[in-house]
Amino acid sequence: MDNLQRNGAVDAAKAIAIFGVLLIHASAVGGYAGTVGSAGWDGGLFWGTVLRCAVPVFFLCSGALLLPAEKTVTIRRVWTHYLPHILLALLFWSAAYQAWDLFLLWHRTGVLEAAALRGAVRDFLLLRHKPHLYYLDIMLLIYALLPVTRVFTARASRREAEYALTLWAVLGVCLPILRQFPPVSQIGGIPAQWPLSLTYASVGYTVLGWYLSRWGGQRRSRFYLLMFLCGWALTFAGTLWQSAGRGKLFEGFLYGMAPGVCMEAAGVFGFCLSRWRQRPVRPWAAAVSRGSFCVYLTHMFFLDCLRNHGLTAGHLPSLLSVPLVALTLFICGMAVWLVLRKVPVVSRWLI
Repeated sequence: MDNLQRNGAVDAAKAIAIFGVLLIHASAVGGYAGTVGSAGWDGGLFWGTVLRCAVPVFFLCSGALLLPAEKTVTIRRVWTHYLPHILLALLFWSAAYQAWDLFLLWHRTGVLEAAALRGAVRDFLLLRHKPHLYYLDIMLLIYALLPVTRVFTARASRREAEYALTLWAVLGVCLPILRQFPPVSQIGGIPAQWPLSLTYASVGYTVLGWYLSRWGGQRRSRFYLLMFLCGWALTFAGTLWQSAGRGKLFEGFLYGMAPGVCMEAAGVFGFCLSRWRQRPVRPWAAAVSRGSFCVYLTHMFFLDCLRNHGLTAGHLPSLLSVPLVALTLFICGMAVWLVLRKVPVVSRWLI
């Protein structure tokens, strides 16, 4: 796909999102140094929340690209192209990370016992993947539901779409976090099951991406910038507040469906729509967008290497070290993509 055919707003959003993923993982490994509320801990939290919306932004991009009525998506294509692509990538990279963990174990201890091999095979068969691969698990569900989701987006009026998104925001965004605090946490029976799980609620992000791409571009970029800043403030302040009271990191405000994270995601995607939708795509954004999936899949290899050599965000002030680690991961991941994209089968199915 050449630059004239690419979606500049989606490319810009994906470029921002992949760096957000790297910031999140760089801050998680050594970034929360010291006690809650210390300079090192707060610095790690800052970088861990400033683009906490990274994965939801990828879901928004998927909705913007796949749900418009002019896009032809058949059930046959879903099951012969989209799902096999994600499934093969998931199985391959899951096996690669299992092998990598075994190698690290052997390198650290000098032995590789049969129990470790059996455990790796068991984890692979039981779909116990490297945690960051959860994105692929959710994408399998999103693709499987795509023909159904497209029926709704093809026929829904703007009012009906806003009604559906409002229900999604209540059941999938607000109720899950409220369930962690009284009095909502005390509710029992069937109403306790009303909140949507994170996996199914993630499908709502694709509808939101479609909605914003169709109607959200009418708002100015500063509206979305304000939305992003409010979402970040809620995520950062809520996490700091609850973590200080508990003496450890509270993750309730950090999940992909948390209210602040949702506002961040809509703000980033809406900002990209308002700024770059009608403009030619920048070559750097197109390149990063194309390489983002490979960077996402491979960056944990490099993070493990840095950690094993004592190079984590905890060895320098976190405000400086986290972005440096993230930049290192980005450069390494893009270098891998530049090589692997030249291998036809790998480029088509695995990255």
